[in-house]
Amino acid sequence: MDGTALESIEAILLAELDRGVAAGTFPCGVVALRRGGSVVTAARGEAWLRAPRDAGGYAGTEAGATRSASVAVGADARTVFDLASLTKIVATLPATLLTVQAGRIGLDDPASRWLPELSRGAGASWNGSVTIRSLLGHYSGLPAWRPYFVLLRDKDAYLRAIADESASYAPGKAVEYSDLGFMSLGWILERAWDEALPELVDRLVLGPLGMSATGYPAADPGRFAGAPIAPTEVGNEYERSMALAYAEGRPVVGGPAGSYRVAAADVDGVPWRRGAILGEAHDGNCHYGLGGVSGHAGLFSTAEDLVRYLAFWDRGGPLDPALRAEALSRQTPPGAVARGLGWILDGAAVTHTGFTGTMLRYRAADGGALVALTNRVHPAVEDGIGDWRQALVAATEDL
Repeated sequence: MDGTALESIEAILLAELDRGVAAGTFPCGVVALRRGGSVVTAARGEAWLRAPRDAGGYAGTEAGATRSASVAVGADARTVFDLASLTKIVATLPATLLTVQAGRIGLDDPASRWLPELSRGAGASWNGSVTIRSLLGHYSGLPAWRPYFVLLRDKDAYLRAIADESASYAPGKAVEYSDLGFMSLGWILERAWDEALPELVDRLVLGPLGMSATGYPAADPGRFAGAPIAPTEVGNEYERSMALAYAEGRPVVGGPAGSYRVAAADVDGVPWRRGAILGEAHDGNCHYGLGGVSGHAGLFSTAEDLVRYLAFWDRGGPLDPALRAEALSRQTPPGAVARGLGWILDGAAVTHTGFTGTMLRYRAADGGALVALTNRVHPAVEDGIGDWRQALVAATEDL
């Protein structure tokens, strides 16, 4: 592409970002478009800088950051965002596929082979049919979400709770996007390698791809010391309201309460963050329950690094061609959402999103890709991100 073409694409990206900011969908966003050997990046809004408290952390209170304790800087390709559920695609999925490729696990291994706790819970009558493949494809039978963080504080307690869950549907017969499934995959990886998730993700994925600005801040806060970070929600009001709905038996993602029960008083007892969340996982299960590290959430990254990540999926990358093809092909039953391994299939592309306002889109045929990072949950969760993403894709798909 010549300079004029690149400038034209940048103008389109900036116009889409301006539209999102003007509509109040998000205050900060960075978009990167890859076509052929060229990458065009555009940014709007502000990130926050916080002075280091010490060699491995940030200044501020335990309740959260305040605007007055931070310095605003213009967003750019190196602005750090909470990836939320893109953790599934950027960390857990590639690490799982490389572990399969190494012969340490198999896609059709029962999850209970690696997590024997499953066979000791109240769900043992059905969860023996859960496989690594079905966890990756979100058709395992596990529910989408549970507010485990209200009462539980470590992965052993989480595993026992998951083992007690009833099937949300017959495994293999439907698709329900599940945080619980990718939590489980993270623990399977740790046992397959006898290594903590942040370290094995660094070794298998981030290090080889040169993604030095990506990681779990809870495990390595020094990696992000002094970096501009896009703030997320002020407090955790959105997930607090979800947990309260669950406690009171009102409709909520994941369906009605199963074996895991909480009361409204339990929800009130959570040490909810009050200030703007900065450099900590927005997700409640990840932050409160699992110490900031999970297979479903907790990873932070930049648009610049996510462009580097795309090399994992390119032809000639580290993934065996047959395994790459399988990951990018339909795994889910007819009539259900079309998903590969991890990815959503969308025409000629695969895609995935994160609740905080993040998105990745990749075309296997030509390597074209779109990275969109926003903080649509700051200062509060806003509607409109789905419509904005669709418009962004429409504006860039044929470029």
